[in-house]
Amino acid sequence: MVNQITGAVAIMESVSVGGVRIAYERRGAGRPVVLVGGTGMPPVAWELCGLRGELVDAGFEVVTYAARGVAPSDATPAPYTVETLAADLAGLLDALRLTDVTVIGYSLGSFTTELLVRTRPDLVRAAVLLAGAGPLTAVLDAVLQAETELVSASGHLPPAFVKLQTLLTSLPPEVLRDDEEQVRTWLELLDAQESVWASREGAAGQLAASDRWMRDEFRMSALADIHRPVLVVAFEHDQYFPPRSGKAAAEVLARGQFVAIPGAAHAGVLTHPKETTDVLLGFLART
Repeated sequence: MVNQITGAVAIMESVSVGGVRIAYERRGAGRPVVLVGGTGMPPVAWELCGLRGELVDAGFEVVTYAARGVAPSDATPAPYTVETLAADLAGLLDALRLTDVTVIGYSLGSFTTELLVRTRPDLVRAAVLLAGAGPLTAVLDAVLQAETELVSASGHLPPAFVKLQTLLTSLPPEVLRDDEEQVRTWLELLDAQESVWASREGAAGQLAASDRWMRDEFRMSALADIHRPVLVVAFEHDQYFPPRSGKAAAEVLARGQFVAIPGAAHAGVLTHPKETTDVLLGFLART
């Protein structure tokens, strides 16, 4: 599932997790919060949308990191699994000696978060599944099939395909239809999207992880095994994870909560930063 948000590669510290270098940053002081990015999402995206700064200002220590495959972390040979990505995150938290963490995962990062809180609850205080919870919809099924066939045929997703798909799913329909300036700005940002990957193995690896995770027939029922507080956040116009999907996930969770943010599409964390931040800060205050 393509969800690439571009940005410059920052100079970061790193730890070795099972022989794989994972790059990370720590900012602020206080209760720890870790932000887990979507497919191809560099840590700098959390700074660009303002969420990291808002959390630091609110008195939290914030950890951001580049998942396996995203520069400057290592890209091991594809394919990856969400189990691998969750083990990387657990290893990072263990290395940093962090527990009682609130984990906020976006898109693919919410898959990682969901599995982490299920398998390593000793690390997690609470979790947020942001634009990435719920059953496989027909639209997402078609997207995953197209991506898998393209990677199988050429070894990678053509940049023009990634650019178009990301544009069409990231912005709300009225923006795509009426706001030519914003659309062209996004196209300029997306021109640099391949630079976020450590290599093509990283892109293929993360896409494979998404496909396998979404097609796991036991994934939804396993949500009932999570007993930490979990907030499911959906964006009104998200074509991948619409509000009905997020609501279905929250209903299975033992301590699930659900919020839908109006007006936003899949990239609502960037296009609607204030609305998203307000929801997250409210949840953090309650947990």
